[in-house]
Amino acid sequence: MDFGALKPVKTWLDDHFDHTLLLDDDDPLLSEFKRLEEKGACKLVTFPDVGMEGTAEFVFRWLDAWVKNDTNNRVWLISLEVRENDKNSALYTA
Repeated sequence: MDFGALKPVKTWLDDHFDHTLLLDDDDPLLSEFKRLEEKGACKLVTFPDVGMEGTAEFVFRWLDAWVKNDTNNRVWLISLEVRENDKNSALYTA
């Protein structure tokens, strides 16, 4: 796969993780944060588990589907690692 074709991936990652507030889908205060987002106070992104392990799986599932679609199933992901910092990371393997 040509790495030059990955610009949509960067855009998706920026949309979901750059200057965003990440919350679990079942956060007890989700409705309050949605109201804050409507007022322009935050950019809210939710998915089932925003911990490192859940984030690795969330990104893996989206990226694997995107890569398969973009390459007509010639390329797929085996694993994906996300890092919050030097001490906190998670690896998701299919």
